[in-house]
Amino acid sequence: MSEPGRAVLVVSVELAEEDADELDAWYREEHGPEKLSLPGYLGLRRFRAHDGSAKFLAIYELSEPGVAFASGTASAESVAHMEAIMEKWHRWDRSVWVEI
Repeated sequence: MSEPGRAVLVVSVELAEEDADELDAWYREEHGPEKLSLPGYLGLRRFRAHDGSAKFLAIYELSEPGVAFASGTASAESVAHMEAIMEKWHRWDRSVWVEI
């Protein structure tokens, strides 16, 4: 049985196929490790749509839901890079889910 209060942050992203490698590298080399260094971020799993389209899903395991709304410690350079990456996203969604 899981611990009460645990939560997940779910982020889905759709973008052009030509931007998929850049998104993957950003998550793997920068964004993922940065998030996992913050208190309350317990894990990260990433998925790509089975149909081969450029649709991606990231699921962060959190110690509690408020972690997703806490300010991080990202550098100005990291924030600028994130904004440049996000400009290429056609559609995206971010939601927090609480385990029941």
